[in-house]
Amino acid sequence: MSFKDYLRLFRAQTAPATVILVVTPFLHGGGSWLDAFLLGVFALAFHWWSFGMNSLQDYVGGWDKVDPSKAHHPLSRGAIKVEDGIRVIHWGLPILFSLGVLFSLRGVNPLWALACWGLFYAWAMSYNMGLSKVSVLGFMPISVCFTMMGGWAWFLSHDGLGFTGWVWLGYVFSTILFQISWSGHLKELEIRERGNLLVKLGARLEVQGWEVWFKPGYAAVYGWAVKLLNLFLGYVLLIQSWNLWRILLFGLMATLMLDFLSELTKRRVYDRPRELLNMSLEEISTIYLALIMVEPFEALVLGGFGVAYFFLFNRWLWRTAYPKV
Repeated sequence: MSFKDYLRLFRAQTAPATVILVVTPFLHGGGSWLDAFLLGVFALAFHWWSFGMNSLQDYVGGWDKVDPSKAHHPLSRGAIKVEDGIRVIHWGLPILFSLGVLFSLRGVNPLWALACWGLFYAWAMSYNMGLSKVSVLGFMPISVCFTMMGGWAWFLSHDGLGFTGWVWLGYVFSTILFQISWSGHLKELEIRERGNLLVKLGARLEVQGWEVWFKPGYAAVYGWAVKLLNLFLGYVLLIQSWNLWRILLFGLMATLMLDFLSELTKRRVYDRPRELLNMSLEEISTIYLALIMVEPFEALVLGGFGVAYFFLFNRWLWRTAYPKV
Protein backbone atom coordinates (compact mmCIF):
# COMPACT_ATOMS: atom_id res chain seq x y z
CA MET A 1 0.00 0.00 0.00
CA SER A 2 1.38 3.41 -1.00
CA PHE A 3 0.26 6.95 -1.70
CA LYS A 4 0.62 6.20 -5.41
CA ASP A 5 -1.75 3.24 -5.08
CA TYR A 6 -4.34 5.50 -3.48
CA LEU A 7 -3.95 7.98 -6.34
CA ARG A 8 -4.60 5.07 -8.72
CA LEU A 9 -7.70 4.17 -6.68
CA PHE A 10 -8.78 7.83 -6.90
CA ARG A 11 -8.20 7.81 -10.69
CA ALA A 12 -6.35 11.02 -9.92
CA GLN A 13 -5.15 11.53 -13.50
CA THR A 14 -8.61 12.71 -14.65
CA ALA A 15 -8.97 15.49 -12.03
CA PRO A 16 -8.29 18.44 -14.43
CA ALA A 17 -11.70 17.85 -16.02
CA THR A 18 -13.44 18.52 -12.71
CA VAL A 19 -11.16 21.42 -11.79
CA ILE A 20 -11.70 23.21 -15.11
CA LEU A 21 -15.47 22.62 -15.12
CA VAL A 22 -15.66 24.16 -11.63
CA VAL A 23 -13.20 27.04 -11.87
CA THR A 24 -14.29 28.22 -15.37
CA PRO A 25 -17.86 29.33 -14.44
CA PHE A 26 -16.57 30.77 -11.17
CA LEU A 27 -14.07 33.01 -13.00
CA HIS A 28 -16.70 33.86 -15.63
CA GLY A 29 -18.74 35.47 -12.86
CA GLY A 30 -15.83 37.58 -11.68
CA GLY A 31 -14.54 35.38 -8.86
CA SER A 32 -11.12 36.32 -7.50
CA TRP A 33 -7.99 34.37 -8.37
CA LEU A 34 -7.33 33.52 -4.71
CA ASP A 35 -10.81 32.08 -4.30
CA ALA A 36 -10.48 30.33 -7.66
CA PHE A 37 -7.25 28.69 -6.49
CA LEU A 38 -8.86 27.48 -3.26
CA LEU A 39 -11.88 26.26 -5.19
CA GLY A 40 -9.61 24.40 -7.62
CA VAL A 41 -7.76 22.65 -4.80
CA PHE A 42 -11.09 21.66 -3.26
CA ALA A 43 -12.40 20.39 -6.62
CA LEU A 44 -9.20 18.35 -7.03
CA ALA A 45 -9.64 16.70 -3.65
CA PHE A 46 -13.35 16.05 -4.15
CA HIS A 47 -12.63 14.50 -7.56
CA TRP A 48 -10.09 12.15 -5.98
CA TRP A 49 -12.41 10.95 -3.23
CA SER A 50 -15.61 10.68 -5.31
CA PHE A 51 -13.88 8.80 -8.12
CA GLY A 52 -12.18 6.70 -5.47
CA MET A 53 -15.61 5.75 -4.17
CA ASN A 54 -16.61 4.72 -7.70
CA SER A 55 -13.53 2.48 -7.95
CA LEU A 56 -14.20 1.04 -4.50
CA GLN A 57 -17.86 0.25 -5.19
CA ASP A 58 -17.11 -1.25 -8.61
CA TYR A 59 -14.75 -3.65 -6.87
CA VAL A 60 -16.96 -4.40 -3.85
CA GLY A 61 -19.93 -4.93 -6.20
CA GLY A 62 -17.90 -7.57 -8.06
CA TRP A 63 -17.81 -5.92 -11.48
CA ASP A 64 -14.09 -5.13 -11.47
CA LYS A 65 -13.29 -8.62 -10.19
CA VAL A 66 -14.44 -10.13 -13.51
CA ASP A 67 -13.05 -7.38 -15.74
CA PRO A 68 -9.55 -8.32 -16.98
CA SER A 69 -8.81 -4.69 -17.92
CA LYS A 70 -8.99 -3.81 -14.19
CA ALA A 71 -6.58 -6.51 -13.01
CA HIS A 72 -3.80 -3.93 -12.56
CA HIS A 73 -5.87 -1.69 -10.29
CA PRO A 74 -4.80 -1.53 -6.61
CA LEU A 75 -7.85 -3.29 -5.12
CA SER A 76 -7.79 -6.05 -7.73
CA ARG A 77 -4.12 -6.86 -7.14
CA GLY A 78 -4.37 -6.52 -3.37
CA ALA A 79 -2.21 -3.40 -3.04
CA ILE A 80 -5.01 -1.79 -0.99
CA LYS A 81 -7.24 -3.80 1.35
CA VAL A 82 -10.98 -3.23 0.96
CA GLU A 83 -11.27 -2.29 4.65
CA ASP A 84 -8.57 0.36 4.28
CA GLY A 85 -10.21 1.73 1.14
CA ILE A 86 -13.55 2.01 2.94
CA ARG A 87 -11.98 3.87 5.85
CA VAL A 88 -10.18 6.38 3.62
CA ILE A 89 -13.09 6.99 1.23
CA HIS A 90 -15.97 7.09 3.69
CA TRP A 91 -14.23 9.35 6.20
CA GLY A 92 -12.99 11.67 3.49
CA LEU A 93 -16.22 12.16 1.55
CA PRO A 94 -18.41 13.56 4.37
CA ILE A 95 -15.58 15.86 5.44
CA LEU A 96 -15.23 17.20 1.90
CA PHE A 97 -19.01 17.49 1.49
CA SER A 98 -19.10 19.61 4.65
CA LEU A 99 -16.39 21.88 3.22
CA GLY A 100 -18.52 22.19 0.07
CA VAL A 101 -21.37 23.48 2.23
CA LEU A 102 -19.05 26.17 3.61
CA PHE A 103 -18.05 27.18 0.07
CA SER A 104 -21.77 27.38 -0.80
CA LEU A 105 -22.56 29.67 2.12
CA ARG A 106 -19.85 32.07 0.94
CA GLY A 107 -21.26 32.17 -2.58
CA VAL A 108 -23.07 35.05 -4.29
CA ASN A 109 -26.29 33.00 -4.24
CA PRO A 110 -25.90 30.61 -1.28
CA LEU A 111 -29.43 29.15 -1.48
CA TRP A 112 -29.08 27.93 -5.06
CA ALA A 113 -25.46 26.97 -4.50
CA LEU A 114 -26.54 24.74 -1.60
CA ALA A 115 -29.38 23.26 -3.69
CA CYS A 116 -27.00 22.40 -6.52
CA TRP A 117 -24.40 21.02 -4.11
CA GLY A 118 -26.95 18.72 -2.47
CA LEU A 119 -28.30 17.49 -5.81
CA PHE A 120 -24.77 16.94 -7.08
CA TYR A 121 -23.95 14.74 -4.09
CA ALA A 122 -27.20 12.77 -4.26
CA TRP A 123 -26.85 11.93 -7.97
CA ALA A 124 -23.14 11.16 -7.55
CA MET A 125 -23.95 8.60 -4.86
CA SER A 126 -26.62 7.06 -7.09
CA TYR A 127 -24.11 6.55 -9.87
CA ASN A 128 -21.28 5.39 -7.64
CA MET A 129 -23.35 2.75 -5.86
CA GLY A 130 -23.63 0.69 -9.04
CA LEU A 131 -26.57 2.06 -10.99
CA SER A 132 -24.34 2.45 -14.05
CA LYS A 133 -23.68 -1.29 -14.02
CA VAL A 134 -27.28 -2.52 -13.91
CA SER A 135 -29.36 0.08 -15.77
CA VAL A 136 -29.17 1.06 -19.42
CA LEU A 137 -29.88 4.63 -18.27
CA GLY A 138 -27.13 4.52 -15.68
CA PHE A 139 -25.27 7.31 -17.49
CA MET A 140 -27.97 9.80 -16.55
CA PRO A 141 -27.11 10.16 -12.83
CA ILE A 142 -23.51 11.17 -13.50
CA SER A 143 -24.58 13.55 -16.27
CA VAL A 144 -27.00 15.23 -13.85
CA CYS A 145 -24.38 15.07 -11.12
CA PHE A 146 -21.75 17.02 -13.09
CA THR A 147 -24.40 19.45 -14.33
CA MET A 148 -25.30 20.23 -10.74
CA MET A 149 -21.62 20.68 -9.92
CA GLY A 150 -21.40 23.15 -12.81
CA GLY A 151 -24.46 24.93 -11.40
CA TRP A 152 -22.92 25.00 -7.93
CA ALA A 153 -19.77 26.66 -9.23
CA TRP A 154 -21.89 29.09 -11.27
CA PHE A 155 -23.87 30.27 -8.23
CA LEU A 156 -20.69 30.81 -6.24
CA SER A 157 -20.03 33.90 -8.40
CA HIS A 158 -23.39 34.63 -10.13
CA ASP A 159 -26.68 35.79 -8.61
CA GLY A 160 -28.80 33.94 -11.21
CA LEU A 161 -28.50 31.68 -14.24
CA GLY A 162 -29.68 33.86 -17.11
CA PHE A 163 -29.50 32.61 -20.68
CA THR A 164 -25.74 31.98 -20.59
CA GLY A 165 -26.05 30.00 -17.36
CA TRP A 166 -28.66 27.67 -18.84
CA VAL A 167 -26.51 27.13 -21.93
CA TRP A 168 -23.53 26.40 -19.69
CA LEU A 169 -25.51 23.73 -17.81
CA GLY A 170 -26.55 22.20 -21.14
CA TYR A 171 -22.93 22.17 -22.29
CA VAL A 172 -21.80 20.38 -19.13
CA PHE A 173 -24.65 17.86 -19.37
CA SER A 174 -23.96 16.99 -23.01
CA THR A 175 -20.21 16.80 -22.35
CA ILE A 176 -20.62 14.20 -19.61
CA LEU A 177 -23.42 12.44 -21.48
CA PHE A 178 -21.08 11.68 -24.38
CA GLN A 179 -18.16 10.87 -22.11
CA ILE A 180 -20.09 8.25 -20.14
CA SER A 181 -22.77 6.89 -22.49
CA TRP A 182 -20.41 6.68 -25.48
CA SER A 183 -16.78 6.62 -24.38
CA GLY A 184 -17.40 4.88 -21.08
CA HIS A 185 -19.46 2.15 -22.70
CA LEU A 186 -17.07 1.82 -25.64
CA LYS A 187 -14.12 0.95 -23.42
CA GLU A 188 -16.21 -1.71 -21.63
CA LEU A 189 -17.65 -3.21 -24.80
CA GLU A 190 -15.66 -6.42 -24.48
CA ILE A 191 -17.44 -7.45 -21.26
CA ARG A 192 -20.93 -6.50 -22.54
CA GLU A 193 -22.30 -5.18 -19.25
CA ARG A 194 -26.06 -5.16 -18.77
CA GLY A 195 -26.17 -1.37 -18.65
CA ASN A 196 -24.17 -0.80 -21.87
CA LEU A 197 -26.23 1.50 -24.10
CA LEU A 198 -24.05 0.95 -27.15
CA VAL A 199 -24.81 -2.77 -27.10
CA LYS A 200 -28.53 -1.94 -27.01
CA LEU A 201 -28.03 0.29 -30.08
CA GLY A 202 -26.34 -2.46 -32.08
CA ALA A 203 -22.66 -1.79 -31.47
CA ARG A 204 -20.56 -4.93 -31.28
CA LEU A 205 -17.10 -6.40 -31.53
CA GLU A 206 -16.43 -9.09 -34.14
CA VAL A 207 -13.37 -11.30 -34.46
CA GLN A 208 -12.11 -11.38 -38.04
CA GLY A 209 -8.99 -13.48 -38.39
CA TRP A 210 -6.40 -12.12 -35.97
CA GLU A 211 -8.21 -8.81 -35.51
CA VAL A 212 -11.15 -7.57 -33.45
CA TRP A 213 -13.35 -5.10 -35.36
CA PHE A 214 -15.70 -2.52 -33.89
CA LYS A 215 -19.00 -2.20 -35.75
CA PRO A 216 -21.02 0.73 -34.41
CA GLY A 217 -24.49 -0.04 -35.78
CA TYR A 218 -27.07 2.62 -34.89
CA ALA A 219 -24.91 3.68 -31.94
CA ALA A 220 -22.92 5.91 -34.32
CA VAL A 221 -26.02 8.02 -34.97
CA TYR A 222 -26.46 8.46 -31.23
CA GLY A 223 -22.81 9.43 -30.72
CA TRP A 224 -22.89 12.06 -33.47
CA ALA A 225 -26.20 13.49 -32.23
CA VAL A 226 -24.95 13.99 -28.66
CA LYS A 227 -21.60 15.48 -29.68
CA LEU A 228 -23.11 17.83 -32.28
CA LEU A 229 -25.54 19.09 -29.64
CA ASN A 230 -22.54 19.57 -27.35
CA LEU A 231 -20.72 21.54 -30.06
CA PHE A 232 -23.78 23.67 -30.87
CA LEU A 233 -24.12 24.68 -27.21
CA GLY A 234 -20.44 25.59 -27.23
CA TYR A 235 -21.08 27.81 -30.25
CA VAL A 236 -23.93 29.52 -28.38
CA LEU A 237 -21.52 30.20 -25.50
CA LEU A 238 -19.07 31.68 -28.02
CA ILE A 239 -21.49 34.18 -29.53
CA GLN A 240 -22.39 35.55 -26.08
CA SER A 241 -19.01 37.34 -25.93
CA TRP A 242 -16.94 36.57 -29.00
CA ASN A 243 -13.62 38.09 -30.00
CA LEU A 244 -10.70 36.95 -32.14
CA TRP A 245 -8.95 34.75 -29.61
CA ARG A 246 -12.20 33.05 -28.56
CA ILE A 247 -13.03 32.35 -32.20
CA LEU A 248 -9.57 30.84 -32.74
CA LEU A 249 -9.82 28.69 -29.61
CA PHE A 250 -13.32 27.55 -30.53
CA GLY A 251 -12.24 26.70 -34.09
CA LEU A 252 -9.26 24.65 -32.90
CA MET A 253 -11.15 22.72 -30.23
CA ALA A 254 -14.19 22.15 -32.47
CA THR A 255 -11.95 20.74 -35.20
CA LEU A 256 -10.30 18.36 -32.73
CA MET A 257 -13.68 17.34 -31.30
CA LEU A 258 -15.03 16.40 -34.72
CA ASP A 259 -11.81 14.64 -35.72
CA PHE A 260 -11.76 12.41 -32.64
CA LEU A 261 -15.52 11.92 -32.88
CA SER A 262 -15.03 10.51 -36.36
CA GLU A 263 -12.33 8.17 -35.04
CA LEU A 264 -14.52 6.96 -32.17
CA THR A 265 -17.67 6.31 -34.20
CA LYS A 266 -16.36 4.72 -37.39
CA ARG A 267 -16.05 1.01 -38.23
CA ARG A 268 -12.46 0.02 -37.38
CA VAL A 269 -10.06 -2.43 -35.81
CA TYR A 270 -10.66 -2.22 -32.05
CA ASP A 271 -7.49 -1.54 -30.12
CA ARG A 272 -8.33 -0.67 -26.51
CA PRO A 273 -5.21 1.39 -25.71
CA ARG A 274 -5.77 3.49 -28.83
CA GLU A 275 -9.46 3.82 -27.95
CA LEU A 276 -8.53 5.13 -24.49
CA LEU A 277 -6.16 7.70 -25.99
CA ASN A 278 -8.77 8.94 -28.49
CA MET A 279 -11.40 9.15 -25.75
CA SER A 280 -9.04 11.20 -23.61
CA LEU A 281 -8.26 13.61 -26.44
CA GLU A 282 -11.97 13.97 -27.26
CA GLU A 283 -12.69 14.80 -23.63
CA ILE A 284 -9.79 17.25 -23.38
CA SER A 285 -10.81 19.16 -26.52
CA THR A 286 -14.43 19.37 -25.31
CA ILE A 287 -13.52 20.65 -21.86
CA TYR A 288 -10.95 23.08 -23.25
CA LEU A 289 -13.54 24.58 -25.59
CA ALA A 290 -15.32 25.80 -22.43
CA LEU A 291 -12.32 28.07 -21.76
CA ILE A 292 -13.82 30.54 -24.26
CA MET A 293 -15.84 31.72 -21.22
CA VAL A 294 -12.81 33.21 -19.46
CA GLU A 295 -10.06 35.68 -20.33
CA PRO A 296 -6.95 34.61 -22.30
CA PHE A 297 -4.57 34.58 -19.32
CA GLU A 298 -7.06 32.61 -17.22
CA ALA A 299 -7.55 30.14 -20.06
CA LEU A 300 -3.77 29.79 -20.46
CA VAL A 301 -3.28 29.05 -16.76
CA LEU A 302 -6.15 26.54 -16.56
CA GLY A 303 -5.25 24.93 -19.88
CA GLY A 304 -1.57 24.67 -19.03
CA PHE A 305 -2.36 23.13 -15.66
CA GLY A 306 -4.73 20.61 -17.24
CA VAL A 307 -2.32 19.38 -19.92
CA ALA A 308 0.69 19.20 -17.60
CA TYR A 309 -1.22 17.47 -14.80
CA PHE A 310 -3.01 14.98 -17.08
CA PHE A 311 0.02 13.70 -18.96
CA LEU A 312 2.43 13.80 -15.99
CA PHE A 313 0.04 11.91 -13.72
CA ASN A 314 -0.71 9.30 -16.39
CA ARG A 315 2.99 8.78 -16.97
CA TRP A 316 3.70 8.58 -13.23
CA LEU A 317 0.75 6.39 -12.24
CA TRP A 318 0.24 4.17 -15.28
CA ARG A 319 3.35 4.68 -17.46
CA THR A 320 1.15 5.68 -20.40
CA ALA A 321 0.01 8.92 -22.04
CA TYR A 322 -3.67 8.16 -21.30
CA PRO A 323 -5.75 6.78 -18.39
CA LYS A 324 -5.09 3.05 -18.15
CA VAL A 325 -8.64 2.24 -17.09
